[in-house]
Amino acid sequence: MTDKTTSIEKAIKILKRLSEEPYKMTALELSEGLNINRSTVHRILKTLMDEMMILQSPVSKKYTLGPASYHIGTSYLSKDSNTEQIKHILEWVAKETQQSIGYSILEGERIINIYEIESFQPIKIGYRPGSYYPIHCGAYGKSIMAFFEPVSRLKEIVYSYDLYKKTPNTITDPSELLEEYEKIRKNGYAISDEESLVGAIGIGAPVRNSKGKVVACVGSASIKSNTLDEELESIKEKVIEGAQRISKIML
Repeated sequence: MTDKTTSIEKAIKILKRLSEEPYKMTALELSEGLNINRSTVHRILKTLMDEMMILQSPVSKKYTLGPASYHIGTSYLSKDSNTEQIKHILEWVAKETQQSIGYSILEGERIINIYEIESFQPIKIGYRPGSYYPIHCGAYGKSIMAFFEPVSRLKEIVYSYDLYKKTPNTITDPSELLEEYEKIRKNGYAISDEESLVGAIGIGAPVRNSKGKVVACVGSASIKSNTLDEELESIKEKVIEGAQRISKIML
């Protein structure tokens, strides 16, 4: 962190860091992790606490995001008038499939997780709302990025992206990933077979706006060992149907 970095930029970096695992940190951990002077960190933390953007545990002394941050986040989620309709459709897909169902959107060139319904799974296997999805593994990221336009820019993104390996099945070769995208465009859905998490299998279907542009995705996450092939086919059909129903209400 250079001396020219403004206090606002430093505050934003602190908030972003607290939005990532482990979601709670001491002032010293923030200072060392972000390379910001400790006294500066304390000053910024005090201001953020005064505004309820962050809270501090009286026991561990660690800082976490506060209610004001949550309010801003929920305002973002509610910016679209069809929020309740989308939630209703996602809940229908979750009930029909008895699987974890999520919804992610494309913001610029990044994919952000918006909703996650995990009522029917014994363990949590989805991403935390507000998290960013990788573009090379997992049904959510692949089913959106496969339709990214223009294609010339998509290739630039793929070849500059850190295609890090999360599991033995993760695609790490740019040309192979582009071939996978082409397959997804042809099939109309994406499959993630233990690409992001060992033991999990996911299905993602793109959501299009009124102009036909892919702007979001409905995805499922299942425990592979508990899912039969015929069940997976049924899940795929319901996920695709859910994505199509949401597409009909998109502007």
